[in-house]
Amino acid sequence: MNKKKISKKREFSLKNLPQFDITDKVQVTEFKPDKFFKDKKKVAEALLQCLIENDTESYMEILDSYLRVNRSHIAHEADISRSTVSLAFSKKGNPTLKTIAKIVHESVNK
Repeated sequence: MNKKKISKKREFSLKNLPQFDITDKVQVTEFKPDKFFKDKKKVAEALLQCLIENDTESYMEILDSYLRVNRSHIAHEADISRSTVSLAFSKKGNPTLKTIAKIVHESVNK
């Protein structure tokens, strides 16, 4: 027995959604990632959350973004060259565990 295909009426449509005027009710602020990545506490919390959720891609993305903003400071504090910091988490980079530990320690150290 072949099943008959029956098209169902669409339950959800963007045309049926009510429209709201949000210009008066919502205050939108610009997100500035440079400001976020200057705060070590927020970065440390985000990195810890990634480790808890076993989300390595997000961990690497957050750390890479943080290093782009704070490359010179981290290199100076960790006593490694800026080029090492730059290449550590790039696609070409192959950092040692010691280098990763220094960078992460300086990234989350208060």
